Amino acid sequence: MKRFLTAIILFCITGFAAPAVAEELFHGEWKQIFSNAGACANCQVTIRQNGASLEILANNDWTAIAEARDRQTAIGAGLWKHGTPRTYAGRTFDIRLWHTGYDELVMTMRVETATGKPQTIKALFTRVEQLKI
Repeated sequence: MKRFLTAIILFCITGFAAPAVAEELFHGEWKQIFSNAGACANCQVTIRQNGASLEILANNDWTAIAEARDRQTAIGAGLWKHGTPRTYAGRTFDIRLWHTGYDELVMTMRVETATGKPQTIKALFTRVEQLKI
Protein backbone atom coordinates (compact mmCIF):
# COMPACT_ATOMS: atom_id res chain seq x y z
CA MET A 1 0.00 0.00 0.00
CA LYS A 2 2.87 2.39 0.80
CA ARG A 3 4.36 1.96 -2.69
CA PHE A 4 1.03 2.74 -4.32
CA LEU A 5 0.45 5.84 -2.20
CA THR A 6 4.04 6.98 -2.74
CA ALA A 7 3.56 6.65 -6.50
CA ILE A 8 0.38 8.71 -6.41
CA ILE A 9 2.01 11.44 -4.33
CA LEU A 10 5.10 11.46 -6.55
CA PHE A 11 3.02 11.85 -9.71
CA CYS A 12 0.98 14.65 -8.15
CA ILE A 13 4.01 16.67 -7.03
CA THR A 14 6.37 16.26 -9.97
CA GLY A 15 4.24 18.34 -12.31
CA PHE A 16 6.18 17.47 -15.44
CA ALA A 17 4.34 16.33 -18.52
CA ALA A 18 4.63 12.77 -19.69
CA PRO A 19 5.86 12.46 -23.27
CA ALA A 20 3.01 13.23 -25.65
CA VAL A 21 3.59 9.96 -27.45
CA ALA A 22 2.63 8.06 -24.27
CA GLU A 23 -1.04 8.92 -24.68
CA GLU A 24 -1.01 7.74 -28.28
CA LEU A 25 0.81 4.48 -27.58
CA PHE A 26 -0.78 3.43 -24.30
CA HIS A 27 -4.23 5.07 -24.33
CA GLY A 28 -7.18 2.78 -24.91
CA GLU A 29 -8.53 -0.67 -24.16
CA TRP A 30 -6.28 -3.72 -24.18
CA LYS A 31 -7.25 -7.41 -24.09
CA GLN A 32 -4.96 -9.96 -22.47
CA ILE A 33 -3.83 -12.66 -24.88
CA PHE A 34 -1.20 -14.36 -22.69
CA SER A 35 -0.17 -14.48 -19.03
CA ASN A 36 2.20 -16.67 -17.08
CA ALA A 37 -0.35 -16.46 -14.21
CA GLY A 38 -2.88 -18.44 -16.23
CA ALA A 39 -5.26 -17.90 -19.10
CA CYS A 40 -7.95 -15.25 -18.70
CA ALA A 41 -10.13 -14.87 -21.78
CA ASN A 42 -11.99 -11.90 -20.27
CA CYS A 43 -9.06 -9.97 -18.74
CA GLN A 44 -8.77 -6.46 -20.05
CA VAL A 45 -7.16 -3.15 -19.04
CA THR A 46 -8.12 0.40 -19.88
CA ILE A 47 -5.36 3.00 -19.94
CA ARG A 48 -6.03 6.71 -19.99
CA GLN A 49 -4.01 9.86 -19.54
CA ASN A 50 -4.60 11.52 -16.17
CA GLY A 51 -2.50 14.67 -16.01
CA ALA A 52 1.15 13.69 -16.21
CA SER A 53 0.46 10.04 -15.47
CA LEU A 54 -1.27 7.03 -16.98
CA GLU A 55 -4.19 5.53 -15.09
CA ILE A 56 -4.53 1.77 -15.59
CA LEU A 57 -7.82 0.09 -14.69
CA ALA A 58 -8.11 -3.70 -14.92
CA ASN A 59 -11.39 -5.58 -14.99
CA ASN A 60 -9.93 -8.26 -12.70
CA ASP A 61 -9.65 -6.17 -9.53
CA TRP A 62 -6.45 -4.13 -9.76
CA THR A 63 -5.53 -0.54 -10.61
CA ALA A 64 -2.24 1.24 -11.16
CA ILE A 65 -0.70 4.59 -11.95
CA ALA A 66 2.34 4.76 -14.18
CA GLU A 67 4.62 7.39 -15.65
CA ALA A 68 5.92 7.30 -19.21
CA ARG A 69 9.70 6.97 -19.03
CA ASP A 70 10.47 7.11 -22.71
CA ARG A 71 8.80 6.55 -26.05
CA GLN A 72 7.68 3.00 -25.30
CA THR A 73 7.98 2.37 -21.55
CA ALA A 74 5.88 3.29 -18.53
CA ILE A 75 6.69 2.40 -14.92
CA GLY A 76 4.53 2.69 -11.83
CA ALA A 77 2.77 1.03 -8.91
CA GLY A 78 -0.63 -0.40 -8.19
CA LEU A 79 -2.95 -2.17 -5.81
CA TRP A 80 -5.08 -5.31 -5.95
CA LYS A 81 -8.57 -4.73 -4.54
CA HIS A 82 -8.91 -5.87 -0.92
CA GLY A 83 -12.06 -7.94 -1.42
CA THR A 84 -10.82 -9.91 -4.41
CA PRO A 85 -10.83 -13.70 -3.88
CA ARG A 86 -7.31 -14.04 -5.24
CA THR A 87 -3.86 -14.66 -3.80
CA TYR A 88 -3.05 -10.99 -4.32
CA ALA A 89 -5.98 -9.42 -2.40
CA GLY A 90 -4.92 -6.08 -0.91
CA ARG A 91 -1.35 -6.41 -2.22
CA THR A 92 0.62 -3.59 -3.79
CA PHE A 93 2.81 -4.14 -6.82
CA ASP A 94 5.29 -2.52 -9.16
CA ILE A 95 4.31 -2.44 -12.82
CA ARG A 96 6.17 -1.92 -16.08
CA LEU A 97 4.50 -1.51 -19.47
CA TRP A 98 6.33 -1.75 -22.74
CA HIS A 99 4.68 -0.94 -26.08
CA THR A 100 6.12 -3.21 -28.78
CA GLY A 101 5.32 -0.87 -31.65
CA TYR A 102 2.89 -3.39 -33.15
CA ASP A 103 -0.17 -2.50 -31.06
CA GLU A 104 0.90 -5.01 -28.45
CA LEU A 105 1.60 -4.20 -24.84
CA VAL A 106 3.89 -6.23 -22.58
CA MET A 107 3.23 -5.95 -18.85
CA THR A 108 5.34 -7.14 -15.95
CA MET A 109 3.89 -6.91 -12.46
CA ARG A 110 6.01 -7.69 -9.42
CA VAL A 111 3.79 -8.49 -6.45
CA GLU A 112 4.46 -9.98 -3.02
CA THR A 113 2.05 -12.85 -2.40
CA ALA A 114 0.27 -13.57 0.90
CA THR A 115 3.09 -15.99 1.78
CA GLY A 116 5.63 -13.17 1.44
CA LYS A 117 7.22 -14.55 -1.71
CA PRO A 118 7.61 -12.10 -4.60
CA GLN A 119 6.08 -13.15 -7.90
CA THR A 120 6.49 -11.62 -11.33
CA ILE A 121 3.44 -11.80 -13.53
CA LYS A 122 4.08 -11.32 -17.23
CA ALA A 123 1.26 -10.65 -19.67
CA LEU A 124 0.79 -9.69 -23.29
CA PHE A 125 -2.10 -7.49 -24.42
CA THR A 126 -3.41 -6.42 -27.80
CA ARG A 127 -5.60 -3.43 -28.60
CA VAL A 128 -9.31 -4.20 -28.46
CA GLU A 129 -9.86 -2.35 -31.77
CA GLN A 130 -7.69 -4.94 -33.53
CA LEU A 131 -9.97 -7.72 -32.35
CA LYS A 132 -13.11 -6.13 -33.82
CA ILE A 133 -12.16 -6.76 -37.45
